[in-house]
Amino acid sequence: MVHDWTRRLARVAGAVLLMTLVLGAVKAEAWWDEKWTARRKIAFDLSDKGAGIKENLTELPVLVRLHSGNFNFSSAKKDGSDLRFIGGDDKSPLKFHVEKFDPKLEIALVWVKVPQLAGGGSADSLWVYYGNEAAPAASDPGGSYDTGQVLVFHLGEADNGPKDATAYANNAAAFSGSHAVPSVIGEGYSFKRAGEKIVVQPAASLNFAKGLTFSCWVRIEQPQNDAHLLSFMDGGQQIVVGIDQDKPYLRIGAAGKAPVTSEKKGALTLKSWHHVAVTADSERQIGAVYLDGKEIAALNLQSVVPTPGGEIAFGGSMAGGNVFAGDLDEVELSALARPAGFIAAGFASQSQDGKLYSCQQEEGNKGEENHTLRLIKATAKSVTLDGWIIIILCTLMLIMATLVFIRKYGYLQKNRRRNQAFLESFNGVHDPLDLDTESDDLEESSLLRIYRAGHEQIHHWAEKQNVKDEEVAITRSGLNIFRAALERASSEEAAKVQAGLIVLTLSISGGPFWGLLGTVWGVMNTFASLAEAGEANLSAIAPGVASALACTLFGLLVAIPALFAYAFLGVQIKHLNSETHHFIEEYCLRVEGFHGEEA
Repeated sequence: MVHDWTRRLARVAGAVLLMTLVLGAVKAEAWWDEKWTARRKIAFDLSDKGAGIKENLTELPVLVRLHSGNFNFSSAKKDGSDLRFIGGDDKSPLKFHVEKFDPKLEIALVWVKVPQLAGGGSADSLWVYYGNEAAPAASDPGGSYDTGQVLVFHLGEADNGPKDATAYANNAAAFSGSHAVPSVIGEGYSFKRAGEKIVVQPAASLNFAKGLTFSCWVRIEQPQNDAHLLSFMDGGQQIVVGIDQDKPYLRIGAAGKAPVTSEKKGALTLKSWHHVAVTADSERQIGAVYLDGKEIAALNLQSVVPTPGGEIAFGGSMAGGNVFAGDLDEVELSALARPAGFIAAGFASQSQDGKLYSCQQEEGNKGEENHTLRLIKATAKSVTLDGWIIIILCTLMLIMATLVFIRKYGYLQKNRRRNQAFLESFNGVHDPLDLDTESDDLEESSLLRIYRAGHEQIHHWAEKQNVKDEEVAITRSGLNIFRAALERASSEEAAKVQAGLIVLTLSISGGPFWGLLGTVWGVMNTFASLAEAGEANLSAIAPGVASALACTLFGLLVAIPALFAYAFLGVQIKHLNSETHHFIEEYCLRVEGFHGEEA
């Protein structure tokens, strides 16, 4: 019996563990939020077959281009406000902002801050969710960039000049030129005459003590006469990114040192868009010039990068010379030197034929679900490994308690029916020792087993007296021995009934403590994550708290049913004990009346 119980419990535990493993295996493919009806996976490829980037990248702003070939605009809201970008784990919302969303032309430009990409790999991905008419807009331009990105001009504004998309708000103080030029990313600006440029005022965020990265998209119709794309000049200090004829260059000059200029290599194809970028590292005092994501020239700075104390011009110089005649788009400025992989990824992301990522087929959810069920699924996705350990332990304890209850309840019900049948037979005989104890109808009766114990004791007494059972005369000491045999058999039956109830007791007292352990563990992990991230936000706190409270819930789900089950079985066992006590008294009195030795 014990071995059967052990094997059955092992099978149940194995089934629970297998189910947990299966759920864990498909966890990454679960639906982030059932309120969204459609999604697509965006798969990144940094291998040689894709963008060919070997460096690991972090906090990369990726331009996601959506069009009729990779996105169903009819499934999203007309303004795209229901767009959500979720990490590859399908539970971490990513910061993003929409530059353009045009359902009529079926074109959307969305900038997404990707936390990390493994160099040379193709396993990273993210999800874009859409199809929720009740969803509010979640576009966050400032959060789409890291702290080193100090200026981003998408150049989509038709009036009042370019606006900075970063949180630093380094908006243009002055602008002259033409807008609405079709460009590589939406619309750009065009500069044709002297004096046309973008001017930005000095700001604390425009501090290049650590380094500098500048990039933009450029299209020229003809060779340039030393045109400035970025220009700051203040006495002996200067930062210039220019184009001489068709070749980009970088010039850095610090106070007290002569300016140094990079070699003028590479060539911009006329009437075509090109990605021009430069980096300058103050610590290592080196610089580089990039064309279409590839380094074409290096520069030994021989000084730190100066921090502008005056206005910065894009598309010319503040003095009015060095005129740039061409089109400009996506101007970006960072207060640090970006690695080569970052520049290459920016080009691959922003280029119309870039190979950084691909959008996969649309997936739809299984329809509307009950709100409570949806929240349960969302909570399940938030449970961490330590939480699952506690939940599995609580589940195993609940299964054990359930099995104990079912077995005990079944035994008590069957025993109750058999005892009733036994009592009917017992009350139907004149001599209490004339009952047929071998009847199959009376098997599994606890009272029958007690009766047999007393009957056997009287049988032994009769053998000693060399008389038949029905003729035996039992002395007072014999009756005491007879009663003791009944009490011993009753104790054995009580122990049999009580066996296993310790599981219910442990579930009542131990379940809440398991849940409390998981809660404390989960809250501790939540605060540790906040300390590591250095910021507090609802998206970071909610999953950990949900995981912690899920452990508390499972602890209570163990204790509460076990408490009611234990109370119910306690009443049934109490009735059985009372019935047993009454039977023993009646049995003893009847035996004493029929076979007791007369005084």
